[in-house]
Amino acid sequence: MLDFFLLRRQRHQKKMMKYMRYVLNDHFVLVCLFLAGGLAFYYSNLLNQLSPDFPWSLPIVGIIWWVILPLGKLATLVEPADMAFLLPKEKEMGGYLSRGLRHSLAWPFSIELFVCGVLLPLIVLAKQISFINFFFFVVMLWSLKLANLRIQRFACYQTTQKQTQRLMILWFIISGGIIFSSLYSFAWLGTILAFVTAFGFVFLTQEQERLLDWSKMIDQENTRLHRIYQFINLFTDVPEIEAKVHRRKYLDGLLAKISFRQENTFLYLFARGALRGAVFGGLFFRLLIVGAILVLSLTDSRFIAGVSALFIYLIGFQMIPLYSQFDYIGAAQLYPVLKKHKKAALQRLMTLLLFSAALIFSLCSLLHLSIFESLGLFGLLLVEIGLFAWFYLPARIKKMED
Repeated sequence: MLDFFLLRRQRHQKKMMKYMRYVLNDHFVLVCLFLAGGLAFYYSNLLNQLSPDFPWSLPIVGIIWWVILPLGKLATLVEPADMAFLLPKEKEMGGYLSRGLRHSLAWPFSIELFVCGVLLPLIVLAKQISFINFFFFVVMLWSLKLANLRIQRFACYQTTQKQTQRLMILWFIISGGIIFSSLYSFAWLGTILAFVTAFGFVFLTQEQERLLDWSKMIDQENTRLHRIYQFINLFTDVPEIEAKVHRRKYLDGLLAKISFRQENTFLYLFARGALRGAVFGGLFFRLLIVGAILVLSLTDSRFIAGVSALFIYLIGFQMIPLYSQFDYIGAAQLYPVLKKHKKAALQRLMTLLLFSAALIFSLCSLLHLSIFESLGLFGLLLVEIGLFAWFYLPARIKKMED
């Protein structure tokens, strides 16, 4: 079963790497670097402004650690067909699940390592301790997460639901106590208590010849994978997730403003696809909301202008594939609509969408900028929209048609 799990893991990682090429594209990496740099800058300034007697440093760190502990689910990589084909191997599934537990440690351990490293300066500021305590804190969080995954492994067996619920509640309460004990006393004390807790939950979650609950285990794995695919679906089409079309009757008034003329055929189709489609409509609204939140959270005019311009470009870039969205429709090919009308339709729609985004970003900037600065930002975004719609977009369309 060890070789079987390794084969499953290799196949799963190969699929994930295929999708990561689309997720970790240049634009997404650029946004992440930009946001990380901005957040690091503001966090550094915040640490310089805080006094050593700031009373909320340790409670904030403890709550954040406590909240991130449940992140990360047990990856069993089981499939629906396993209920029938792996049933004869059920007695050997214990080793299979143990391999799955070890495989599941990488993601939560990475998150806890990163968060612990980010919050350590806040602890040092409050307690005036050395950075060597970082290792004690990290090992403490890792031990508590190991206990959590052990409970999830125990939940894969039959007649364990009530016991699993009680163990999860007990684990969560104990974890909070250990975290705050380490923060308010000694870091090494939290590490020792976390070790004891991990060994205790390993003892409490012995299977004792129980049978696997295949249906529950398969449902949990499908739910875990579905969350991953939902995130990937923000960047590219995922066959495992079926895109849905929403009625959105409340937006029909906007479509009614498009006159029924031959040159507006694709304008109507593009607008309908952008408003009702889960892919393009979802991308537009998600990027718009994220961009607006970032603009509201920033105070420096240069950062606000940079973030606004970046999200205007991202929204426009993500909407470009709408140009070929309706090429599969035979009527759109047979109906005598010139290509110049199709290109002009996308330019008009793109200009309207980006204009709306620019207006929202400019209004959000009024929280920290003056009216004249917000007007200047709006003018800058209008120039970017013009360059994008009338120079960059036609070049991209020409490249798609070649």
